Amino acid sequence: MLRRDLLSGLVLFAACPAAAQSNAASWPSRPIRLIVPFAAGASSDTVARLVMARIGEALGGSVVVENRAGAGGLIASQAVARAAPDGYTLLWGGATAIAQAVMQRNPGFDWSRDFTPVLTIVEQPAVLCVRKAAPWTDVPSFFAAAMASHDGLRYGSGGVGTPAHMAAAAMLKLIGAKGVHVPYRGANQATLAVEQGEVDFAFAISNIAVPLAQNGLIRILITGGGRRMPVMPEVATLAEVVPDGPVVTTISSIVGPAGMPAIAVTRIHAAVKLAVEGDTTLRDALTRDGGELILSETAASYAALWPEEHRRLTQLVALSGVRVE
Repeated sequence: MLRRDLLSGLVLFAACPAAAQSNAASWPSRPIRLIVPFAAGASSDTVARLVMARIGEALGGSVVVENRAGAGGLIASQAVARAAPDGYTLLWGGATAIAQAVMQRNPGFDWSRDFTPVLTIVEQPAVLCVRKAAPWTDVPSFFAAAMASHDGLRYGSGGVGTPAHMAAAAMLKLIGAKGVHVPYRGANQATLAVEQGEVDFAFAISNIAVPLAQNGLIRILITGGGRRMPVMPEVATLAEVVPDGPVVTTISSIVGPAGMPAIAVTRIHAAVKLAVEGDTTLRDALTRDGGELILSETAASYAALWPEEHRRLTQLVALSGVRVE
């Protein structure tokens, strides 16, 4: 009996690698959940849904987009950091997790150890917009009004700690002006508040603001990108109009929990890259309103950029003075 049990155990042990190989080969065997840290209809959500709608066929499975807004992306980042590392739970926007790790004293995760970078996709600048009827038609008149305001101009954002919030706070600090922050439940609502005159200005992500400006509903005065937008080359960058002005953009990327299977990382990366590179309509949708494609060649090349992204966001948080207790 002992010999028979031993032989059975050896057979089972020998079968384990084959079973593991089979499981890996069949990935994904159920729907993948992509958590977006902002509300439905927000800039990040729009881009995520555009991309994810095209990769299900390449992966051989479906991708379900789940909006989990709140705390500037902290709730979504925590959920993914704590998820099972099986490749079935992903986060849209790794920079969101890094930003929260910088701002929060105890975010509940370690940005450098608790995530698996998969790939970057597109980078969109934050742009400063005012209502079309505002008296400020250029940067000098806007800055003069901001510096002359006793209580400070009111500015909106999609939430505390978002790139829009930090961009406005940093800019006001650099020009020596005050401001009153009015947080909304998303970037769309903050931009609408500018259009309707509830706030004086806001930094909005370009894919929300540019169409509104082109339709004559708002005016864009500054772009937070590292270079001028081809779609609006007359709009100066923040660094051009403010000495030491920071680059403020939103990077659309995908990360998962630490320890994701290599097969999952490889397949997700390949599926997204194939979808974007092979679909002219998708590429145009991602870039026509100021976005720039930044497809990472490999997951490793994205991982190598994480320390630099952490450095950039640390500087922006320090410059803006935004902090979450």
